[in-house]
Amino acid sequence: MNNYMDRNLLFVGGDLSGIQKFIYNITSKRAMVSLKGRSAYLRSYTDEICGKILDVSALQWNTMSKDNMKIYCSGGKFYLQLPDLEEVRSSIVAIRKKTEEELWYKHKGQLSINIDFVPFVYEGDKVNVDGETNNIGLLWTKITEKFNALKNQKFKSLLLENDLFEVQKVGGEVKVCQITGIEGAEKYGLPFEDENGDKESLYVLDSVKEQIKKGLELRDKQHFKMLEEYADGTYLGVLRMDVDGLGARFIKGFESMEKYKDFSGKLDKFFDAENGNLHTIQERNKEHLNIVYAGGDDIFVVGRWDKVIDFANDVRTQFAAYCKEALNDTTLSISGGIAIVNAKYPIAKAAEMAGEAEDAAKKYNSGKKNAFNMFGESVSWNGEFDYVKSYKEQFVTLVEKCGLSRGVLHKIMTYAAIVKENQTIEEENKNGNYKRKPDMSYLWHAAYYLTRFMGKEKDNKVVYDFCKDLRDKQLVKTDNYRLVSLAARWAELELREIKDSINDKNE
Repeated sequence: MNNYMDRNLLFVGGDLSGIQKFIYNITSKRAMVSLKGRSAYLRSYTDEICGKILDVSALQWNTMSKDNMKIYCSGGKFYLQLPDLEEVRSSIVAIRKKTEEELWYKHKGQLSINIDFVPFVYEGDKVNVDGETNNIGLLWTKITEKFNALKNQKFKSLLLENDLFEVQKVGGEVKVCQITGIEGAEKYGLPFEDENGDKESLYVLDSVKEQIKKGLELRDKQHFKMLEEYADGTYLGVLRMDVDGLGARFIKGFESMEKYKDFSGKLDKFFDAENGNLHTIQERNKEHLNIVYAGGDDIFVVGRWDKVIDFANDVRTQFAAYCKEALNDTTLSISGGIAIVNAKYPIAKAAEMAGEAEDAAKKYNSGKKNAFNMFGESVSWNGEFDYVKSYKEQFVTLVEKCGLSRGVLHKIMTYAAIVKENQTIEEENKNGNYKRKPDMSYLWHAAYYLTRFMGKEKDNKVVYDFCKDLRDKQLVKTDNYRLVSLAARWAELELREIKDSINDKNE
């Protein structure tokens, strides 16, 4: 982009806020169709806004293609490099204002848009913004500052120019959207065809009608199932994942805009749920799970709980390999969290729980991230998850085929609960809030229990050796109680499903 060097430029950023809550703010009525439709709607909406700005700029700068002006557009965000012309500036302001109006009247404030620009010039391999010279990352720092200011003034122009809080009519004429629960002036009876071919009408907002149509089109194309069908008679797993510290990586900066485009383009390719690596991973599991949303570096997946855990592990493994090969980067990591719920559990609440699990993973190990949260516990992808998975598999095999009592699993979970409470006591005492003595009895109780159990199983060498290893090597480390207990909880749920499956076949 050397022909940019002698020009006054605008670094333009767009950020669609409220995406996560918007996607999940639905009832369970036809949830899968609504979720997929909303996801597709958001992707096309962001592309549309970005395209409008590029169209205006291309008219003013016809020597440069739109692809060269577009740096990134995915996950509800876009970044552009445009000529600093008054016509372009005024068009950006006009598009922002019009989009704000549209979002307000269509979505009642659930979604908002931040669009702004930073004037700059190139100085060699650096950029100058208002006299400050630094690497490319300066542009992301400045646009983020502008976004933060805009977030504190949502719909400001509308509030100043319009009466947004006019009195709404009440009574029988006002109906509530059966997907979002939002009241609206215009409602539509949308015919829905169920699995039996029967049709029913749902009252939905105009914008929701558009989203449902997209969802139905995708259902016909992708043949995805209902949420309950993905649960497959067991529990539903709701997974959320995203790349660790990506914002900081962009702010830190790259050597050139071309390298930034190359990096973000390759990253986007991995997370492309239709043609990229993520799609390949899903295809291997398409009978058991579905990617509801994949934008930028965010993933939202629903499916059978055990298959969703396997999917998360596949993603982190292949993401690390992809970064090493395609980006020559071994430092990028991805964290995630899963909520395991009944198939009829409200999807909006389950998504919120998965988000909390993801946040816990991000905070794990003093914020080092690169972690996964399941069953309420966080583990590092770097060693701990594989340790837990290995013990889960051993527990399942030993209980199913070698006669290991499930009581061993329960006892380990009991001792781990004592260890966890001791950690709480230590924190309280450290802060001087309350003086309690830690309960160290778990140490000898665990050793005594396993010794007695081994005595009963001395002729069962596999079980005997396994329990001896637990007693003498694994449970001498305090944190291993937490990890082995997590494996026991995982195994217990899996064994329950195996038992139920056998019972179903015998009936």
